Amino acid sequence: MSATAARSPMPAAKPDRQRAILELVRTREIRTQEDLVAELHRRAFDVTQATISRDIRELGLVRVHDDSGPRYAAPALELDADSAYRRLSNALREHVLAIEFVDLLGVVRAAPGTASLLAGAIDGMRFEEIAGTIAGDDTVLIVARSRPAAQRVLLRLKAMSGKA
Repeated sequence: MSATAARSPMPAAKPDRQRAILELVRTREIRTQEDLVAELHRRAFDVTQATISRDIRELGLVRVHDDSGPRYAAPALELDADSAYRRLSNALREHVLAIEFVDLLGVVRAAPGTASLLAGAIDGMRFEEIAGTIAGDDTVLIVARSRPAAQRVLLRLKAMSGKA
C-alpha cells in the first residue's frame, strides 16, 4: 500500500474517533472545535465540525481556562468536586424528564441524544453508592450497590434536578 493510500482520510468508527478526541484533549491544548477538526484530519479521520460538535457533547468535554485561555478538557477525572456537582446539576435540570429506581436499578429518562452526557456527569460525581451507569440515546441505567444506596441516589438526583 502506498503512503498516500495509508494517510487518505476515511470515515472512522465512532468509538475510534471519540477515543482519538479524548487522547487529543488530554495531550494537547485544543482551544477550538476547528483545532480539533484539524488534529483529527492530521490523524486521517474524515470529520466535519458538526460531527465534532456532537462528539464534544456526547463525551461531556468541558471548557477550562488556564493561563493561555480556554481549552477543552476531558470530563470526570479532570473536574474538581464543585465543577462536577455543577455539571451534573445543570445536566439534570436541562435534560432529565423523569428519574425512578426499581430495587437497585435506576432509570433516568432524558431528552433524545443526551443520555451519554448525563451518564458521564453522574459518573463524574463518583457517588460511592453507584456501581456504574450505562447510557442509551435517551435513557441512563444506574446500578446501585444496595437498596439504601439506591434510595439515597434517587433523593440526591431528584433534589439536584429540581424534580424532588
